[in-house]
Amino acid sequence: MATLDAMGQPASDAPDDHPQCRFPARRRWLAERLGAHSFPARPCPKYESWTRAGSVESVSIVFATGYLGNPASYYGHTLLKYNFARDDGRTRLQDSSLNYGAILTGDDDPATYILKGVFGGYEGGFSDIQYYFHNHNYGENELRDLWEYRLDLPPEAVALIVAHAWEVLGQRYDYYFFRRNCAFRMAEVVQVVAGLGFIPEDLPWTVPQALLQRLAASRFEGRPLVAEVTRHPSRQTRFYEAYRSLSEDEASLLKRVVSGNEDLDGQRFADRPLDSKHAVLDALIDYYQFVADPTERATGKVHPGYAKALTTRYRLAPGSRPVAQQVQEPPHTGRPPSWFQIGWLHGSDVEPSMSIRIRPAYYDPLDTGSGHVPNAALSMGDLQFRIRAGSVRVQRFDLVAIESVNPGVTGLPGDRGDAWKLRFGVEPARPSCTDCLVARLQGDVGIGRRLGAGLFAAVYAGGALQENRADEGSSFVRASADIILKPSSALGIRLAYEHRFPVDVPRPSYGLGHAEIRLALGSRSDFRIRRDWDEAALTTVAMGVYW
Repeated sequence: MATLDAMGQPASDAPDDHPQCRFPARRRWLAERLGAHSFPARPCPKYESWTRAGSVESVSIVFATGYLGNPASYYGHTLLKYNFARDDGRTRLQDSSLNYGAILTGDDDPATYILKGVFGGYEGGFSDIQYYFHNHNYGENELRDLWEYRLDLPPEAVALIVAHAWEVLGQRYDYYFFRRNCAFRMAEVVQVVAGLGFIPEDLPWTVPQALLQRLAASRFEGRPLVAEVTRHPSRQTRFYEAYRSLSEDEASLLKRVVSGNEDLDGQRFADRPLDSKHAVLDALIDYYQFVADPTERATGKVHPGYAKALTTRYRLAPGSRPVAQQVQEPPHTGRPPSWFQIGWLHGSDVEPSMSIRIRPAYYDPLDTGSGHVPNAALSMGDLQFRIRAGSVRVQRFDLVAIESVNPGVTGLPGDRGDAWKLRFGVEPARPSCTDCLVARLQGDVGIGRRLGAGLFAAVYAGGALQENRADEGSSFVRASADIILKPSSALGIRLAYEHRFPVDVPRPSYGLGHAEIRLALGSRSDFRIRRDWDEAALTTVAMGVYW
């Protein structure tokens, strides 16, 4: 009754402070139900300007793929986009968006940042800004592909969602990285429409990919909820696609221009057909934008090569050559994010035993699925234990494991394939030691290259800090190498070798190796064989189920 009384208040000299203007979703909901007995509508200038006089045609949920450079973005990011009518000459980049994230209050170190994010140490809030800001930040600076899921909702449902978004702006909420995160809050805003419900309530966490899978499977008023899925490729993706579309001679010319051994004013470029010039210049422009430092770009500073390529492009007749786009499946078509594995473990010095592994999220280098960083790894809470003769022992537990790789497709400066690894958890001091678990923090930096279709290789240098157990010392340094082969989307092979050099104990260096084969059995299961070599060999044969 207090709400009804407030909604019926007379207009004042500050119209935007009227309850109807502060709570337009409640106003709309009440007016629909009260009909002729409703209250008179009051003018709301700021809200009308924000919605461009109610011209939002549809809403989209936008997913930015995972970004391993920021712990808050490991699993991807989700935001809401308002698609306005196209009768004012504006582009889709000028649509508006609703975003949700943790509100940072200081310069917390990464460990504090993660802990506070996981256990609710931050408040979260909504913000609105034009969509081009997110497109630039995610697609151009962080080089993340964007996937837009446009929803098929009637005008009254769209209007209610937009009105509710206005109400939550400026409000504060408890932020939890694994549950009440950006994906949860975006779905919550959309679910203000009666009959919608796609938050994964049966899971203790809200992973954006799982949310997209529920979203794509949802229906509203007898129709699929998702009307259209559109990929917006990042600057990196566009450059790689443009580069792969070049002929061998065109790619050679591009590399010589970048290295300074050839000039766009030279005869080799001048003699090319017009469409070839277009292709080389477009790839050059994408390249210089791809490797540009975002900080320098924000100040207006540009690479001389970029300015030269752009100027030369403007002097040519209009046109472009089609680029062969890389086929990518939308994130919702991938496998579920969590994984359970059961298998058999046997070693030359180990009695046969059962192996159980539970990985709540997310993927490893042999997994395949859209929305994942190829050949990379990201998992949290990965637990493996052995069952033998009635006893249960923890085999290893990774609190967090990250392998970040840049594919280094071209080998050009700025695209040489930077790579790094970070792992923290509990594992055997050496693979052959089955009863000597140690807490271990590991880190490596290296370089990786895509050597061909489905073939990636990387070399690393790094080390670890650990408990001093089984006379293994409290630290070691190492050199390592990985080879990942994926001849098809269903088959993946990984070969890895590392050589460790103990630092604080008088022990000789030693080598470790492992090989793993993964065969996907559809989108929800796989079969794996893994063999580890140390002082003894250990083999694991297992079946996995994704959920």
